[in-house]
Amino acid sequence: MLSISAITILCFIFGSIIGSFLGVCAYRIPMGRYEPVHAGVKELTHPISITNPRRSFCPQCEKQLLWWHNIPLLSWLFLRGRSACCGTQIPFRYLFIELLTGALCAACYLKFGLNISAGVAFIVICALIVILYIDLDYMIIPDLITYPGTFLALCLAATNSWSFSQGELLLTAPFVSSLTEAGLGLLMGPGVLLFVWGLYWLVRRREGLGLGDVKLLALLGATFGAKCAWFTIFIGSVLGSIFGITAIVLKRRKMTNYIPFGPYLVVAALIYILELDQLVLHLIYHQGLSPWRMLNGNS
Repeated sequence: MLSISAITILCFIFGSIIGSFLGVCAYRIPMGRYEPVHAGVKELTHPISITNPRRSFCPQCEKQLLWWHNIPLLSWLFLRGRSACCGTQIPFRYLFIELLTGALCAACYLKFGLNISAGVAFIVICALIVILYIDLDYMIIPDLITYPGTFLALCLAATNSWSFSQGELLLTAPFVSSLTEAGLGLLMGPGVLLFVWGLYWLVRRREGLGLGDVKLLALLGATFGAKCAWFTIFIGSVLGSIFGITAIVLKRRKMTNYIPFGPYLVVAALIYILELDQLVLHLIYHQGLSPWRMLNGNS
């Protein structure tokens, strides 16, 4: 039997491989469909999709990459952060998305164990990562992700409700256990943002947040319930306020600049889904990582 540490490492490696694919999704899904707001996004002259072209290519010179240029984590380090075909600097974001996805895959295992709940949670998290990156670059949350995601969430809620009637939940908390919970989450969470959106429009005659954020809350509410939606709104607002005010103080933004809200909602949702605050405390105090224990040489 593999130890918990070995399984955690394997989950991290698997997650980093998936993270490489998520980087492709975040780049290709919006390309040609939306107008980028990030200066680092180079628009292509020809249409692309997730499956076309089938092989990865350099975004700068558009040459096809070799297989060893796409090894998760390692290729970026071997190439020293530069494209092998044209020498253009490869954004650190590609390495970071692999590290992030690997870490979150390991966190899913530590939170749920090796079961279907961990697998479904990781799939939802992968969708949230893609949303985060697209919103940063385009200030848009694609309906291509939120609409099908919400529909599938309702299907999972119905399946979970049926399995509960048979005496065992298919998906454990924080997933909703019934269609009623999913419906409440679908309506009540986004309802708060819709109220804020409407109030801001009445006062300023301009959008204070995008409707994509509302659709993201609908997806989260249908999957994890109203509590998750409200937690996400609150923590996301706090994070957005902190970073927004900091950017204004440092004169990197103006009061009238739009700030993508989606990334803060995603971070808040990740904290809720994985109970990251509790996970950190567990690793510190129950896995021998306490600074006091380490200083005293105790295990």
